[in-house]
Order: sequence, then structure tokens, then C-alpha cells
Amino acid sequence: MIIQLLLNGLITGCAYALVALGFAFIYNTTRTFHFAHGAVYTLSAYIFYTFYNLLNWPLFPSIILTLGLIALSGILIDEIIYTPLVKQGASLFIQLLSSLGLYIVIINFISMIFQSETKILNPNIQPTYSLGTVILTRIQVITAISFIGIFCVLVVILRKTSLGKTIRAMRDNPDLVSAMGINPQNVRRIVFALGSALAAVSAILTGLDVGIDPHIGMVAFLNGAVAVIIGGVGFFEGAALGAILLGLLQSFAIWKISARWQDSITFLILILFLLFCAEGILGKRRRAEEVKV
Repeated sequence: MIIQLLLNGLITGCAYALVALGFAFIYNTTRTFHFAHGAVYTLSAYIFYTFYNLLNWPLFPSIILTLGLIALSGILIDEIIYTPLVKQGASLFIQLLSSLGLYIVIINFISMIFQSETKILNPNIQPTYSLGTVILTRIQVITAISFIGIFCVLVVILRKTSLGKTIRAMRDNPDLVSAMGINPQNVRRIVFALGSALAAVSAILTGLDVGIDPHIGMVAFLNGAVAVIIGGVGFFEGAALGAILLGLLQSFAIWKISARWQDSITFLILILFLLFCAEGILGKRRRAEEVKV
């Protein structure tokens, strides 16, 4: 039982981590609290549903086209909503309200077209893998492998490539990026495209596992945002760490209480971290290193 709960929590954390990494890329680099990230998540699931279930396209072409369209949608959201606000000197609060309004518009649009009932993306019984008393579905295994592969690629990009160095430089000092002759708007486009695509990967995998409805994006976004805070705002790796920890805590808490309390557990964890470790796990480590120096 304990091992099953541990694996379930890890896999849930992997799905959260993809959303959290996307949100962290956008927030850490642009300081935009991208509330509409949840709507992008939902939109991803329904675009995939359209190609895969309604049009009966093969699985991989449906995934690739969904990722491309969602990456483009992330760029358009920044170009149409956030960039004009930034140029006008709008406050972060105004940007947050605009993002929230965009979320509401997109979700209502999806509900109007597809209705509000749950859609099943994969009606077939999923193959399972058993090891003793531990049972995992194929989608769960793919989710874990996808996260590990994507996370490793992102770490290499951020640490070893000029693009990664530029993204980290913009996170720390946007003016320095401009002084180096790099157009910050191009960096924003890359970040929004990449962050949106990460949310799409999680949405597709989760949709294939449990189905979709117009409100799945809110839960995914809240868990992703909480994961970023737990891991440490400003740290790309912290988003993944926070998501894994959140998934594990939820899994064991649900075991002792009830799945109906999952959202309450999430916010209880957030409150505890804000009270006792507001800078997050990696943020606390950095502060200790700075004090030591």
C-alpha cells in the first residue's frame, strides 16, 4: 500500500511538474502572473480532443499539431494582452486581472462549443504493469518518463546553451539583455511558447488518463502555482521539486482523509509554506549560502 501511494504521488507530481515548469518559465522570466496558463491547459486538451477523437487523426500527429498550436497561442496571448500592458506601464495587478479575464473568456468559449460534460479521450481499457502488489497504467508510466525526459532536456538547455543563458539573464536583469543587443520580446515569445507547450503535454497525458472537462485547467494551474511557491520562486528546478513534493503530500493525505479534500490539502500546504518557509525550498538554500558567504 505504501509503495503504491508513493508511486501514485510521484506520478501525480510529474504531471503537476510539467504545468509548474511552464508557469515558472513564464513568471520567472517575464514576471507575468500568467493566470490564463490554466486556460491554455484546458484549451490544449480540447484541441487534442478535436483532432484525436472528433477528426480521428492518429495519436502522434494529433499531439504534434496540438503542441504547435498551443505554442502559437502562448505567443499570441503575450503579444495581444501582456506586451501592450507592459508598454503602457500597467501595474502587475492590472496584468493579473487581465489574465484572469482572459481565462474566463477562454473557458466560457470552450464550454459554449463543447458543453460542460466530461469527455473521455481514451475509452479503451488501459494496459497495466504489475510488480507484486504495485499496479501502474501505461499512461502513468508514460507521464513519468515524459517528465524525466523533458526535465533533463530543459536543464541542459538552461545550463549549457546560449538560449538558456539568455533566459536566465532576462530573469535576473532584463535591462542587461537589451544592452547585449538581444531583443527581449523575442525571449518573451520563446518563453511563452515553451511554457504553453509544457502545459499542453500535461493536459494531453492527464486527459488520456482521466478525461477532460472545461474546468480541469483551474485545478492544474493552482497545483502548478503552489508547486512553484513551494519549490522557490525564481528557480526553474524548484518548480519540479515543489510539484513532486506536492504530489506525494496529497497522495498520503488523501490516503488518511478523503479525495474530496484534495484542494483543501493543497492550500493548507501552501499556507504552511508561506508561514514557515515563504522563500521556498531552494530559496531557503540560497539564503543560507548567501549568509555563509
